[in-house]
Amino acid sequence: MHRRDFVFGMLTATAALAVTRTAVAQPTPAGALPTPVYLNMATKGGLFLENTARDAYDKTRNARVKTFARAEVVEQVNLSTKLAPYATAMAQGVASGGAPGPGGLIGGLVAAPLAVAGGVAGATVGAVGGVLGAPQGAGGMTTDEQKAQVLQQLSGMPPSPQYDATFVAASLQGHQEAYAIHGSYAETGEDPALRSIARGALPLIRLHISQLTRMQGMMGGRNG
Repeated sequence: MHRRDFVFGMLTATAALAVTRTAVAQPTPAGALPTPVYLNMATKGGLFLENTARDAYDKTRNARVKTFARAEVVEQVNLSTKLAPYATAMAQGVASGGAPGPGGLIGGLVAAPLAVAGGVAGATVGAVGGVLGAPQGAGGMTTDEQKAQVLQQLSGMPPSPQYDATFVAASLQGHQEAYAIHGSYAETGEDPALRSIARGALPLIRLHISQLTRMQGMMGGRNG
């Protein structure tokens, strides 16, 4: 967890620095997620999925939920390990004042400063929902505040069928969001190696969406 917090801190610092940069970067294609935005959103979303899964693994009495939660933690730790070097390189490049390179890790950082600063919750996010044939319901983005509220709610709930249903619903929405984010970068991202990582994340996200949907159905519906 400390490693992931470190990466998240670097991403936050990078976003602030990006707004002050004046160098001209290669424009990011319309509708595409700039690399720093992708890394920021993927990291925050991954932390949400990992933390809620850790809470569920510790508390649930449902064998299916427990098995899923353990697999989810493994998935997010593995994905975070793959993304961490890119976040580190991007943060170090901006901090040292290095010029953005075409198609590189920092390409598009200045081209979309408002998105990096937080405006991505608008038009850019709205464009990723239907990318790559995302599963039905994908694209329902949540804010950082909403994620924090859901995690707090789950942390305060005792083990119960209602807890399990709340976790499954939250994780399903988080996975739908993750599918849209990784799918968008896999299709239009500016860094080829990072595109490959995003593309590789999609099959397991899709599998987890299917598993969560089945569990939700067994629990009696969307809200348990």
